[in-house]
Formats: sequence, structure tokens, C-alpha cells
Amino acid sequence: MRIVPADRKANTASPSEAEETIEAIHGGNVDAVVVQGPDGPRVFMLEGADQPYRMLVERMSDGALTLGPDNAILYANRRLSELTGRSPADLVGKRFDSLFAEASPGVADGSTREGKLLGATGAIPVAVWSSSIAMGGFSARLVTITDLSVLRRAEEIAIAERFARSILEQATEAILVLSSDGRITHASGMAEQIAIAPPVGRMFSDVFPLDVQTTAHAGIVSRFARESLDTALATKPFHGVEVKLRNQPVNKRFFLLSAGPLLNDAKESVGSVVTLTDITARKRAEDQQTMLVAELNHRVKNILAIVQSVAGQTVRASSSLTSFSTAFSGRIKALALAHDVLTRTRWIGIGLSELLTALLEPHRGRVTLQGPPVLLPAQAVMPLSMAMHELATNASKYGALSIPQGTVTIDWTLRNGDETGVDISWAERGGPRVEPRATSGFGTKLIDRVVGYDLDGKAALSFEPGGLRAVLSFPLKADAASPESSWSNLRPM
Repeated sequence: MRIVPADRKANTASPSEAEETIEAIHGGNVDAVVVQGPDGPRVFMLEGADQPYRMLVERMSDGALTLGPDNAILYANRRLSELTGRSPADLVGKRFDSLFAEASPGVADGSTREGKLLGATGAIPVAVWSSSIAMGGFSARLVTITDLSVLRRAEEIAIAERFARSILEQATEAILVLSSDGRITHASGMAEQIAIAPPVGRMFSDVFPLDVQTTAHAGIVSRFARESLDTALATKPFHGVEVKLRNQPVNKRFFLLSAGPLLNDAKESVGSVVTLTDITARKRAEDQQTMLVAELNHRVKNILAIVQSVAGQTVRASSSLTSFSTAFSGRIKALALAHDVLTRTRWIGIGLSELLTALLEPHRGRVTLQGPPVLLPAQAVMPLSMAMHELATNASKYGALSIPQGTVTIDWTLRNGDETGVDISWAERGGPRVEPRATSGFGTKLIDRVVGYDLDGKAALSFEPGGLRAVLSFPLKADAASPESSWSNLRPM
């Protein structure tokens, strides 16, 4: 008794072995065939069978056919019928080339070639193996056709998996892939860094505890209890939900939570892709912008209040429209210059010498400045500019700067040798004789108010015969009162 194993794949058996086996069955020299099936090997007895060759090929898991000398199909098994969607009777007599969507892979002894079989649902990738056999005194050819669809699909899945993993490894954002029940199947490197535990294999809510930051978005997430949030993320789309994570290393950072469906080839949802985009820098920029707009609004209101106050007080102290125009224009220019200085320094302050140089530029060569380096806080720039403008205006009209030979010396010292306060001295020389005043004018009143209220200091003016002397003393601090609080209380004398 001779038993031949038939579990050898046609595309791996050698031509001599296949030919020997087929001829042995055809000649009746084999009593049984062992066929490897899904449930294990099965033994088929060939004793008394009229067609032992056909029994073998019908038991094969691959498509099989016999070709005549002219490449016409003499026989096709049921598996080939299933692959092509055509009955065996319909296949018999057809040319071998007609089975393929593209050029026939051809047949050659012992070689395996790939092609595209015309299947019932479209072109099928197949491997074609063939070997010559002798049947009934004429030459024929046994051809096996192996379906490569599953293999190709597995290769495509493996390639897609490697591609997805490479993307996740290189991504700078937290990206997660969730199954339909909310369990994490893949995670990017950033997601692993911000999770409270290794995320793969765990539920989303277990490793990413969330705090929603906006009222509108809180309503979306609060509709789901903790145990159903994972399912909601895996099955419902979320876009642009601002959240913070409660885990300590990143609890001060803001993230944008989004989730979208993950679809298979049939466009069916099999989970979701969830992203946590770090928007901390954007949130800080937004907060800074909001603060800057509020600060700008406050400063604009202050400037308008100052202009209104200066205009009102100047008009009350002016005897004519001409004198009003001159005085008001000078004071507005002083305000504008101070504002320009603050804008250039971004409202962080300016050196005292730099400010005085800019204010007294029209009198260059006749004003001497001397003193140690002093940084004025931003809040002191505008009040001091107004005070210096009034002193310069008075000197130009009535004092040392009203005649060519007159000069002004401005020197300053730091109080007690430290930077807690500064004393600024204004001394005029070579000008007209100064007569004592019975009452103070508007300029003197403005200087007293500006230094006293805005700079929280003290102004001492002495109208000596040789020239006006003034000492402005104030602390160097950044919490001075708003300028309009003092100027709105001025009254002309």
C-alpha cells in the first residue's frame, strides 16, 4: 500500500515531485492521499475511484486546472470556480490567458509567477505555478493558482502599521488611537510623556484626567459620566475643547482636546483619533494681549483726561485766545514728548538725563545737566515732563532763557546716597532781575500739584533776584497717583 501526502503546496513542490505524484495517482499506483485541511490531515482512499486525479485536485485549497497542448482549459477544480465566479463547465475550453485581467503570467515548468486573476468581485492577486504531466498518452500541464489577497492585505496592514508608528514616534503633539470602547491602542511619544501612567492598553480617562476650562465646553463634557467619557471620545467627534490635565507635571499647561472617527476600508467607525494640542503659549499670548488692551484703554483714558484738564485750566488762566493757544500747545507738546519717550522704552522707564535732554532740546547749549545715573519709573515720566515744561516756559518768557546770555543749570542727587529718592535742582543765572511775586501763577500751581500728588514729593520754588531756583524732590517708586487726579483740582490764581 502506498500513501502520498497531498499537503505540499503546489507553488513550493519541485516539478519532479509533483509530476511523480500526479502520474502515480493517474496510473493507479496510489491507494490513499493525505490532504492537509483546516481540521488537520485527512486520508482519502482511492481504491475503486474512477478519477483519482480529480479527487486530489478537488481537495486542494488552491485553484487548479489542466491545460491541453494549445493552452485550452481541460479541467478546473471547485476552488478555481470560486475564485473566478464561473462554473467549472464554463471554464472548460477557455484559453488560459482569458482568466487574467492583465497580461497572462505565462506557464513554465517549476516556476512561480504573479498575476491578476479576473475574480468574481474584481482583480485578485495570485501566484501561478505549473508543471508538465503526461495523461492518456498526451502531454498536459497542471497549473495551480494561489490567492494572495490575504497575504497582500497582511503586508498592507503591516506597512500601514509601521507608517502609523513612525508618525506617532515623530509627532510633537499628543496623539492617541482609541478602540471603540475607549481603550488606548496607540500613543505618540508626547502622549506618553503627559500621561499619568503608560497609556497603551488603558482607558483614556484613567491616564488623562481632565479639567475643562471654558463654560461652553464644560457643558459638552459634563453630559458624560466618567465611565462613559471614554466611549464618547471613541464614538463622538469633539473639536477644540480647552482642557487642563490634573496630573502635577503639566497641570499648569493648556491643551486643546479633539477627537475624530477612525474608519476602516468600508468607511465604518472602528474607534477614534484623539489629539491633545498644547496651547499654553497661545493662551499666555491671549492673556497678555487682553492685558495690553486693557492697559492701553486705561492709558488712553488717562491721556484724554489730562488733555481735558490741562485745556480747562489753561483757558481759565489765559487772558486771551492767543495766550491760551500758546500755553495749551506747549503743554500738549510736552505731554506728547513724554508719551513718545514712554513708547520707545515700552513703558518701563527712562534715564533722568535722557528725559531732560529730550525735553530741553530747544535750549541746547544754554542748559547744563549734571548728576548720577537715575532710572525714572514710567509713572514719573509724564508728571516730571509737565513740571520741567512749566519751568522752561517760565524761563523762556521771564527768566534766564529770555535773553541770550542767560543759562540754566540742572543737577540732581540721589537721596541719602541710595535710589529711594531724587532731588532735582533748577538754577537760573544771567537773566533779568526777578521781582518777588505776591501770588503764584498757574504754572507754579501746576508744578506744586504735579510734584505733590503725582510724584508724591515736594516742590520748592524761590524767586531770587539773580534768578529762579527750584528744588523738586520725590521718591523713585512706581505707585504714583494718576495724573488727572491732581490736575483736575487746579484752579487759576
